[in-house]
Amino acid sequence: MNFFEAQDDARRRTKWLVLYFILAIVGIIISVYGIVYIVLLFTGAAVSPWMPGVFVLTAFATGGVMGTGSLFKTMQLNGGGAVVARDMGARQVDPHTTDTDERRLRNVVEEMAIASGVPVPQVWIMDNELGINAFAAGTEPGNAVVAVTRGCLQRLTRDELQGVVAHEFSHILNGDMRLNMRLMGLLFGILMISMIGRMLFEALRFANVRSSRNDKGSGGIVVAILLAGVGLMIVGSVGVFFGRLIQAAISRQREYLADASAVQFTRNADGIAGALKKIGGQQYGSKMNAAKATEASHLFFADGGMFSFGLATHPPLDVRIKAIQKSWDGKFITTSLPDVAYGRAGKRVTDPRLSGLAGSSGSGATPPPLPRNRIDRIGEPSEVHANVGVLLRQGLQKEWLAACHDREESQALVFGLLLAEDDQLKEGEVLFVKKGAGEVAGEMALNWNHALGDLHSSQKIALVDLCIPTLRGLSLPEYDRFVEITQWLIASDGQVDLFEYMLQHVIQRHLDAHFRSQAYPRIKFRKLASLEHETNVLLSTLALVGGEEQAQDAYRAATEESVWQLQMLPEEGCGLQQIESALEKYNHATPLVKKQLLRMCGLSVVQDGEIASREAELLRAIADAIGCSIPPFVRVS
Repeated sequence: MNFFEAQDDARRRTKWLVLYFILAIVGIIISVYGIVYIVLLFTGAAVSPWMPGVFVLTAFATGGVMGTGSLFKTMQLNGGGAVVARDMGARQVDPHTTDTDERRLRNVVEEMAIASGVPVPQVWIMDNELGINAFAAGTEPGNAVVAVTRGCLQRLTRDELQGVVAHEFSHILNGDMRLNMRLMGLLFGILMISMIGRMLFEALRFANVRSSRNDKGSGGIVVAILLAGVGLMIVGSVGVFFGRLIQAAISRQREYLADASAVQFTRNADGIAGALKKIGGQQYGSKMNAAKATEASHLFFADGGMFSFGLATHPPLDVRIKAIQKSWDGKFITTSLPDVAYGRAGKRVTDPRLSGLAGSSGSGATPPPLPRNRIDRIGEPSEVHANVGVLLRQGLQKEWLAACHDREESQALVFGLLLAEDDQLKEGEVLFVKKGAGEVAGEMALNWNHALGDLHSSQKIALVDLCIPTLRGLSLPEYDRFVEITQWLIASDGQVDLFEYMLQHVIQRHLDAHFRSQAYPRIKFRKLASLEHETNVLLSTLALVGGEEQAQDAYRAATEESVWQLQMLPEEGCGLQQIESALEKYNHATPLVKKQLLRMCGLSVVQDGEIASREAELLRAIADAIGCSIPPFVRVS
């Protein structure tokens, strides 16, 4: 199953999730009605087994409580993965940390993000958790976090840590992360019943039980409150059971897919298998102690050790290991804290296999021809190669990497990428940056423009991805100023350069997900035929970007398998307004329709045997604009 199929499957599972939730509500309402009946008996009221009015009132009250709880939690989770990380007692890793383990984790996450073609998630650590566990959370890649336990850092080698991180990235790419966040919101409503029961039970501490014994009526009320509290706690347990049932139904099979994807990402089954073996062989296993861990148990890399009513959210460790390593001898690995090696990827390396890009300082190298079957495999886990991320990151100068973690430098880097080529126009743009962001910001932007001008697109995009988590640290006024400056730079010459527009579109999309709550786009288009004109706009644009001489050949390569009788649009038919409209409609298409578009775009850009920088940049930008991810178009042989 490729990423687009997995995302489509996750979308369909959302409907089942809602159905399970409705069934859980019905079961809980019936149970609460039974408790109300028993309580009324103890208060001496005249009752019968079936009281329509009482049932309707109970249904409205119970459904209202659960619905309100789910709505509250869902709105809270719209804040992104950082909300979950804080609930788990995690802290964000300082980008300038000097802790060796934390730097290793940050590097692994950045490398995997670059290799996957997604912005770098924020990195968090659960310091108080000694078990080996991790999770990815967020409503979309733009506000995602990857969090690991202290046990992960202390007990896993670099290869094993890379396997765990790759597993979590699979959840991001497969659409599991968004599905899991929705599941958390719905489950909170179910848990509300148990919470209310606990509150009623605790309220008895303040009841004057001794005086109640002298007042038969008061005593009956106290007993009724006691019964209501205990009953709701029991019903809450039923709700928890339904919650675990839903979590298990949604999560178990997705874990196998994430394990398999992690092996394909890293080309190393020993990494993730070693992490699973160490979970089985150490004292703490994968246990999570956070108070809210039950709500998020389906997010974790491994079972968090919570009571599961026999409905574990994860497959057994031995089954997962056997699926990865069929020759496993059944022995787990015991670890001691000081004894962790860094593994084969623990030190800086240079590898000439990566298209001459590794270790370069701005050569503008062009990758060798890419075979057509790579385009046919867009969305396949095998197309994500962790070593590409390792080598691309190592190919960037250390001072560039440091700048990506600095609030002012990261903004200036983006400004520098947007400065015009014309010296006179550039001078005016620099003055505007100085006026809006300060004298130093203008000088830094100019320096970045000189330093990055000849870089290959894969390296430029990697730098932008590395800047995203730092830019999320801006305040809202700072972010608004940043967006205002980028928009002005794009429009400053009176005609918007396509790459400039797309770069701004990519950055703003991923940052808006963090700074402003956005509704997930509804599906409106389920067939490519519904987007014929929009497809033609995007394919014509890509063909023209490659140069007028090869435009017709590139366009024919993209449309040769199409049943449509299309003609390439003239340049005036591919303006920004048409492109923006096309991308907006594609944003409401199913993942499988988006895959068809990206494949056609890919066929266009590889028609001449290579992908020029502007083609790669535009292809990545189109994918980002429609909520997809594609790995860098470089090759490790």
